[in-house]
Amino acid sequence: MKDPVISPGRHILLILILALLSACSAVDVPVVKQTGTVGTISISEKDISQRARVSEIYYPQSNRRYVALAQLIKGYVSLEILKSLGHKVDETVLEQEAGRIDRNTKAPDVLRKIKAVYGSDRAGYIKTFVTIVYAERVLYNEVFLKSREIHKEQYLMANGILIDAISSPGSFNEIAKKQGVKASKLRVSRKEGVVPYDSGGKRGQTGGAGTGMAERLISAVSKIKEGKVYPQIIEWLEGYQVIRLVKKEGESYVIESVFIPKRDYDEWFWEKAKKIPIRIHDRELKEELLREVSWAGNLSFYSEAR
Repeated sequence: MKDPVISPGRHILLILILALLSACSAVDVPVVKQTGTVGTISISEKDISQRARVSEIYYPQSNRRYVALAQLIKGYVSLEILKSLGHKVDETVLEQEAGRIDRNTKAPDVLRKIKAVYGSDRAGYIKTFVTIVYAERVLYNEVFLKSREIHKEQYLMANGILIDAISSPGSFNEIAKKQGVKASKLRVSRKEGVVPYDSGGKRGQTGGAGTGMAERLISAVSKIKEGKVYPQIIEWLEGYQVIRLVKKEGESYVIESVFIPKRDYDEWFWEKAKKIPIRIHDRELKEELLREVSWAGNLSFYSEAR
């Protein structure tokens, strides 16, 4: 059998076809320019552009690149902190968050405008909007506020006051002072909520806390005798409370209270954030971020911008 013979003309045509196919293949693969990284998360020019348009919806004339970059960095740092604390964040979790946003939004018109920014780009919507909402919401509401470990020092202080006050309820104020905190005297009622109670036995002049707080405190003190300390720490989202029932006046209860605030969120957040490496390759954008965004100085930038 003879070898096939390709004429010179056909040979040249074949080379041109192969070259054209090769060029088309190169064009078919989009090149995404990376602007930087936050931990393991990359930030592209497309991410910044999309986020800038979202920012404009919330705050007109705020669609600056550095504003969008700051929002992405804050959200992705929150996500990296979540992951470092053992939280699994995958596609399923983020799609569930997207569903939660759809169900619970109080601004459907705004949400429609945000979705319009992305059109059919679901991946972009999840990455530069849903992920930011999820990470910042969960890190603060579900992790920071509810973690006993994060607020261990404050909890132990409250627990120390509780133990000492149970042993010597009449020394409630002195015990609090020894720990460097001040005890307050409060009037608690279902009708008026929680209001200050002055030394003359009259209601304070400032407004009271909500009735929901009053209901919880009444539920606690109604179980103990006058002069006794409620034998448990009452935990609120903002801190820990130790209380002693002074007396009951009609439908109201007069109590002594010590409140130990939980850690400051910003202090804790930036303590964690410093461990997340940030890389910004655009030198001018990085300089603008540092110049215009006050908290950017708390970030740990790695390597020189290119």
